[in-house]
Amino acid sequence: MGSECAETRSNIKLNNLLDGSIDVHIHSGPDSVERWGDTIDIARLAVEMGMRGVVFKDRFRPTTHKAILTKKTVPELEIFSLHACNHPCGGLSYRCVMMSIGEGVKVSQMPTLDSVHQHSKPTQGHLFTHFLFGTEVEPISLYNPGTKEFTDDLQKILEAVVKYDLVLSNGHISPEETIDLFRKAMAMGVKPERCMVEHPNSNPSFTMDHMKAIGDMGAFLNISYNAINPMFAGRHPKEGADIVKEVGAERCTVITDGGQHTSPGPAEGMRVFCNMLMQLGVERKEIDLMIKTNPAKILGLDS
Repeated sequence: MGSECAETRSNIKLNNLLDGSIDVHIHSGPDSVERWGDTIDIARLAVEMGMRGVVFKDRFRPTTHKAILTKKTVPELEIFSLHACNHPCGGLSYRCVMMSIGEGVKVSQMPTLDSVHQHSKPTQGHLFTHFLFGTEVEPISLYNPGTKEFTDDLQKILEAVVKYDLVLSNGHISPEETIDLFRKAMAMGVKPERCMVEHPNSNPSFTMDHMKAIGDMGAFLNISYNAINPMFAGRHPKEGADIVKEVGAERCTVITDGGQHTSPGPAEGMRVFCNMLMQLGVERKEIDLMIKTNPAKILGLDS
């Protein structure tokens, strides 16, 4: 039985879509909630299925140490780390982001579960309430009170994104905040191709007009497998395919947002989602663009 499974997995690698692909959004253990596997498990599966690279993301810890240590064990894979500006990471703290930059971080992400937009939602779901641990949390705003001026720390963070050529992720901020952030960041010198929106197909606040406006700025929309996971967000995969068709594959990437214990291994989730998208009319050449060319461009790998 084991040899048959190994042979099947070998055939999958030889014939699958994922050769040279990159997933720029993966959750991993160890974490404060159960995950599909740790970073080494996920990296080994990615290599087995032909992937080129991954970005590890945690909500409340920088993933710099995970990336460095996993790379020692799985050197065949390009592995990148992310700093999410939630309260346990210091919030929108320039000092904390600079600590992660010193450790080689690649992605600077705006607040997710601690953002004003996340807190404004009428229902938060079990994950959100779990991560509160019974405490009161002050939502993190991009702006000085009563203004549309970015905080001093956020201004400095954006300067660091420019200086160190980092990727800027919108996290879980609103579409209006995202457009404002990207517009001001680009005016400061952040490259448009370094800006990305996380899982807009899981957030109904992002209308097609919002997404087209973001695409027109030169930023990327990360279309998520986890949004369609029936054990998580449970949205229809057609919503992701429609974004690709309306905004254009040249402005999209496919991510898994994977690593949940209710999901398949992230690389397998990527393969499944890509096949779903093709069944819904997305062309193979568009899939290749979204899982290979575009994420490489975001990360600056082929420049």
